[in-house]
Amino acid sequence: MEMLALLSSGFATSLTPLNLMVVVLGVTAGLFIGAMPGLGSVNGVAIVLPLTFIVPPNSAIILLAAIYYGAMYGGAISSILLGIPGASTAVATTFDGRPMAQQGKAGLALIAAAVASFVGGTISVVLFTLFAAPLADLALAFGPAEEFALVLLAFTTFVGLGGDDVLKTIVMICLGLVLAT
Repeated sequence: MEMLALLSSGFATSLTPLNLMVVVLGVTAGLFIGAMPGLGSVNGVAIVLPLTFIVPPNSAIILLAAIYYGAMYGGAISSILLGIPGASTAVATTFDGRPMAQQGKAGLALIAAAVASFVGGTISVVLFTLFAAPLADLALAFGPAEEFALVLLAFTTFVGLGGDDVLKTIVMICLGLVLAT
């Protein structure tokens, strides 16, 4: 019941005229940032971060989220039209979108990317809303043994993905640990 009250409060905050204007401006800026090859959603958020000091805190978070989501879709524009994924998240879009653009179906590919982006983003937000609290409780229950197991799993994954030169991968893992400490 508390979650529904918090969700309704969040919707009331986000549907104010100032925040709706911030969403429109943020998504538009994100589209331009994402469409430029080499710039992605993370760079877009970093570029606009200083602007968050001139708006209220709720609007600042909404602005950053809008830029992030706009840039995530904006990366599909350069992937489909130019065949140049601007970020690693847009590489898969190039595989299907670029051939469609070469067949004269670029509009259809852009619409499909927009719909898929909207549906995927909506599902992820709903799932995050439902499962954030239980996952946080689970993460807080982790102790040293579970953390060690996660790190060991990560290192074995690095070795598995590192290719044929296992020694070089292990040396790089050790170098990363030295630099991290």
